[in-house]
Amino acid sequence: MEYIIIKQKRKTASIAIDKDLRVVVKVPKYMSQTAIKKLVAEHETWIETTLEKKKVLYETQDFIKTGRLLYLGNYWPVTFENGNNQQGKVVFNETNGFKIQTTGDEKQIRGLVELFFKERAKIYLKELSDEYAARLGVQYHKITIRKQATRWGSCSRQGNLSYNLKILCAPTDMIAYVVLHEVMHLRHFNHSQAFWKAMEEEMPDYKRRMNYFKQFGQNFMI
Repeated sequence: MEYIIIKQKRKTASIAIDKDLRVVVKVPKYMSQTAIKKLVAEHETWIETTLEKKKVLYETQDFIKTGRLLYLGNYWPVTFENGNNQQGKVVFNETNGFKIQTTGDEKQIRGLVELFFKERAKIYLKELSDEYAARLGVQYHKITIRKQATRWGSCSRQGNLSYNLKILCAPTDMIAYVVLHEVMHLRHFNHSQAFWKAMEEEMPDYKRRMNYFKQFGQNFMI
């Protein structure tokens, strides 16, 4: 089995499958090759099972392979056009779905789609954050949009809100849960009983929406 070893200043070892379906083993700097081989061998079944699941996921959810892209809860058709503009362009409408003007380079295509989601997220998530902040009587400092593996959002003690651009794959009512959750942390900076009580008062079905991300979040591929 092939794998990439990354030695770091850390106390424990970890094994993960990255977006390119490579096995990445992160270990403490002092860990020997023998110990690393033993670690990988002990987790061989998990690695093979996880790799297979991710391969299937990429085959069924990756928009370049399937020709469809999940956006705001719906799968939209994706068409590609060869363009003279080296920078490329993404156009979306509810009649034709996504049209991507590109030179054909896969890295460029993915970058264009990520940029599209980021720009849309900046507008949509700010409007929603403003709405909930006004309802809760709180203020945030700034909003950051970035692509993350699994974390959908966060709120810092400085009042900074951060959102994963991939939440724009979800339906709007599910996106609202993530935004309310993070804005609520400006009032309750924890997951205390008071936090969840306030969540339920604002959004009685928050548990259903929270479970949506646990169930379908793996399909959010950009």
